[in-house]
Amino acid sequence: MNAGREKLNALWQDKRSWRIRLSLAALCAFTCVFTFFIFGPCEIYAQNAQEMPFSFAELLGGLAGFGALVFVVLFGFLLLLRGKIFNFAISFLFAGTLAGYLQGNFLNTYHGALTGDAVNWLHYKIPMFVNCGVWLLIFGAVFLLLYFSRRIWTKGLRFLCLILIGVQLTALVSLMVGNGSHRLWKAGRADQGLTTDGIYEVAGEQNVIVFLLDRLDNQYMDAALENYPELEEGLHGFTYYHDFTGSYANTRPSLTYLLTGVQHDYTVPWEDYFHKAWTEPEYTLLPDIHEAGYRTKVYTDCGYVFGEPQDVSDFVDNVRSIGKKTVRKRPMLTKMLDLSFYRYAPEAMKPYFQIGTSELNSVVVTEGEGGANELFAVDDAVFWSGYREKGLTVDAAGKGSFIFYHLNGAHDPFTINADAEPIKEPGTRDEQIVGNFRMIFRYMEELKEKGLYDDTTIIITADHGRPPKQTGDLSGISESRVSTLMIKPAGTKAEGPMKVSNKQVCQDNLRASIASYFGLETGGYGRTIESIGENEQMTRTMWMRTEGKGEKKLYTFEIRGDANDFANWKVVGELKMEYTGL
Repeated sequence: MNAGREKLNALWQDKRSWRIRLSLAALCAFTCVFTFFIFGPCEIYAQNAQEMPFSFAELLGGLAGFGALVFVVLFGFLLLLRGKIFNFAISFLFAGTLAGYLQGNFLNTYHGALTGDAVNWLHYKIPMFVNCGVWLLIFGAVFLLLYFSRRIWTKGLRFLCLILIGVQLTALVSLMVGNGSHRLWKAGRADQGLTTDGIYEVAGEQNVIVFLLDRLDNQYMDAALENYPELEEGLHGFTYYHDFTGSYANTRPSLTYLLTGVQHDYTVPWEDYFHKAWTEPEYTLLPDIHEAGYRTKVYTDCGYVFGEPQDVSDFVDNVRSIGKKTVRKRPMLTKMLDLSFYRYAPEAMKPYFQIGTSELNSVVVTEGEGGANELFAVDDAVFWSGYREKGLTVDAAGKGSFIFYHLNGAHDPFTINADAEPIKEPGTRDEQIVGNFRMIFRYMEELKEKGLYDDTTIIITADHGRPPKQTGDLSGISESRVSTLMIKPAGTKAEGPMKVSNKQVCQDNLRASIASYFGLETGGYGRTIESIGENEQMTRTMWMRTEGKGEKKLYTFEIRGDANDFANWKVVGELKMEYTGL
């Protein structure tokens, strides 16, 4: 008993003064809190400010308060300890901070952009084991240093803590006041927004309605048609263009390109690209439709298509001044800290912190005439719930309308089932695709009930096809990627089976066709889908970027002939990318 008690006493004995332990505890606790709770979220915000619905000042204030609380708790706990127990606790805290810093800056494996995609974590078993070994080595080195020399351990910890704080503090100050900091401070402060105004309202005549199903590759569509034969019955009167190519392999910038024709080479920030695309477009599709007297409504994630809503407020009718914005502080901090921990955590712990960046949209609500949910965000369950509650209304006085709906389609996460009902457990791609079509079919049924269907043009399409593989080089884009396009033109009834066309068409042709559906002069838009012959050989262009670790490059493909055959794809250019985002 006495021997055991003596050993316990030895663990607690400490000849150091309280002040020495206080300074070491304060330094290590501050380094940990500053790295994970302050700098991490701030740097992530700065790198993706275009997508943030709340301001940097609101985030910084919340982080400062929460970080201070964590520091007080951590610091207070360390001050209660003495002797070897204090040393062990300090060593554990410092090793975790150092390993996390190295992880976030040098050791992370690429798992794809945080767009909501499911990650097959079992595929990363070997990197997880290797990463775990690296963390154990870092922890082992710190504890071995403590074992061999407490004096060197103390000086080493102080020195490295000061280095980590200094490096990150310098970077943070540079983000806040350096070149480009104006983007940081103006992000999330727009007094206009892309709202749900008129979301279920159609015109009494001449409607052109686009249902864009994200990532709906024609291989996914073909599988859904095979597994759910009833889909084809709902598509009577439609033509399925089975050789339709997009422009890019990502939502951003493919939708902007579809509507403006402005290319993005990833060498300028997204904010600059969006501003140029909408203020200096190659094709003024939306302004032309609006100027011709039609209502123009676009329902998508504003930060992924428009950037700043004020750039399109003159010709997108559901952009308007919004009511008081309320930032929900707790969700804001939770999601930003999740992003920070996802960056700094070891590979084996990352699944617990993975979120999709689209979840940030739920942090902000507005208080205006439209209620708390007046800002639009892509959410199939919310869209469908609102439709079932309100149904379609008709603006009899309107000349016509262009309505663009962005649905999740084939994109993860899969949150609805084949009946378009929300689900708690992850669903399947097929079920979500079918659920989206159930929504579209019910929408079309109501158009028929109101006598508007025959004179309405309905377009079902995708922004892009299957995502590139995460190989980090050209091998990840070594397969054809063909998007879905189905069109039921005005003047066509829901009669006759769905037709399949092998016309070699692309987004440039779709843009011209949309202009033609409103009777606009299409000479400046190029060739419409309808003007291209069934067996005519066309040359199309598509830009694909590499995904994964390694140098980020944007490849330009020239497609001659059937795009479903990758032998017809040829690389004609490559460019190093500088701005990609989360």
